[in-house]
Amino acid sequence: MIRAFRLRSAAFLLLAVSAGLAGCSGGPAPEAGAGATAKAAGAGKTAGRPGVWHPGKADTLGPVVAIYGNRRLTRHDVDSIIATAPPDIRPRLRTPDGYRQLIERLIFEDTVIRMAEREKIESDSTYKAEIEKAVRSAKMRVYYNRRLAALPPPSDSLVRATYDANIAQYHIPARIRVRHIQLATQREARDVRARLVKGALWDEVCKSRSQDAVSKDRGGLVGYLSKEADLVPGIGTAPAIVAGAFALKEDEISQPLKGPKGWHLIRVDNREEATVQPFEQVRARIVLDLEGKIQDEFSAAFTDSLKGLANGSIFDDSIAVALQPVRTPVDYFKEAQAAIQPQDRIDLYKGVIQKFPNDSVAVQARFMIGFTYAEELGDYEAAKAAFEDFLQHHPTHELATSARWMMENMDKPPPTMQDDNAPADSSDATPGAGGGTQPEKARRSP
Repeated sequence: MIRAFRLRSAAFLLLAVSAGLAGCSGGPAPEAGAGATAKAAGAGKTAGRPGVWHPGKADTLGPVVAIYGNRRLTRHDVDSIIATAPPDIRPRLRTPDGYRQLIERLIFEDTVIRMAEREKIESDSTYKAEIEKAVRSAKMRVYYNRRLAALPPPSDSLVRATYDANIAQYHIPARIRVRHIQLATQREARDVRARLVKGALWDEVCKSRSQDAVSKDRGGLVGYLSKEADLVPGIGTAPAIVAGAFALKEDEISQPLKGPKGWHLIRVDNREEATVQPFEQVRARIVLDLEGKIQDEFSAAFTDSLKGLANGSIFDDSIAVALQPVRTPVDYFKEAQAAIQPQDRIDLYKGVIQKFPNDSVAVQARFMIGFTYAEELGDYEAAKAAFEDFLQHHPTHELATSARWMMENMDKPPPTMQDDNAPADSSDATPGAGGGTQPEKARRSP
C-alpha cells in the first residue's frame, strides 16, 4: 500500500511538472483496417457485449498501452511524459505499478479537459484570469531564463584559480579503519589481549568474547575514524579511543581503552593518510558553485537595471495612509459618541461634519453638538447657535422638531410632576397641586 501511494504521488508530481497532455493522446483514433481489428470482448462466450478495440500489429509509436473513448495511448506518449520527470522519479515510473498509475492519471486528466471544453470553460472569467496570470508568469520566466542562458560559463582559468585559492576545502583528513572487542572490565580486557598477543585469532576471540552483539560476528568492525571527530560508530563519543587508535600501527592491538560502554581492545586494519582531492575530481562542483555566484550577481544587476528602466517612484507617505484601516462615517461618529469629555465629543462631531458633510451621520452630528452644549455643558448660547445651524441645514429633517423644542425649553427649569404613588391626603402634598408630592427634577428631553 505504501509503495502504491508513493508511485501515485510521483505520477502527480510528474504531471504537475510536465507541459500538459496536449499530444499525449497524439495517435489517431482507432479505426478498422490495417493495424487494427475490432473484436468482441469474450467473443464466442457471451453474446451482446460491446466490441473492444485491440491493436492488430505493432504501432510505429510503440504498443498501444490503453484506449479510452475514441482515443489511444501509446508507449511513445507515456515515455514522452516520463522523459520530462526529475531523474530520481523516472525509475519508479518505469515499474509496472508506476507505469500503470501514470497511464491512469493521463486518462483522468485528458478526460477532465475534454469535459471542461464541452462546458465552454474558455468563457469562464476565472479561467481567463488564470490564463492571464500564467501568461504573465511564463513571459517573465522565459525572458529571465533566456538572459541567464546568454551568460558566459566560468572560464577554465577562473575555475582553476578558485580551486587553488580554496585548496583547504578539498582537504581529506587522515582516517583509519578499526575493529574492536568490547569487554566488561579492564582485567578481562588484559586477559583477552594476552591471548591475542600469543597468537589467538582475532575474529574467533571477537566472536566468543566481545559483548558488542552488532559487530562480534563480523570481526568487531567499527568503521573509519577521523581525528576531526570524537564519535566512534557503535560506541559513542570516545576521544580516548580515537586518540589511542591513531597511535597504533596497522594490525597492532591496543592496550585496554575505557569507553562509554565498557573496555575495548582496538585494532587498526587500514590507514589512509591525509590527502587533497585532485582538481579534476572537484572541477564540476566548482563550476556549479561559480555558475551560482554568477547568476546571483546577474540577478542583482538585472533587478537594479529594471528599476532604472521602470523610472518609477514609490511614495512612503502614501503607503502609510494606504495601510491605515478603512474607516466608515459611522466609525467616526461612534468614536465621537465614545469620547469621555463633552468638549472632546463636540470637537469630534465637528470633525465628522467636516469629513462627511453629505452623509447622514453629519445630520446627527450637528444635532448632537447642540444637545451636548445644552445638557452637559449648560452653555445655552452655544447650544442655541448649534441648533440654529442645524435648522439652517436641515429644516425639514425629523430631528428639526426636537431642535426647536430644545431652543425653547433648554434654559427653563424642569416642570413639576405628580407622584402617582403618593396618597391623596398626604400631609406633604403641595397646595393646589392636586395632592401630589414635590417631584424630582425631570430630565429635559425633546
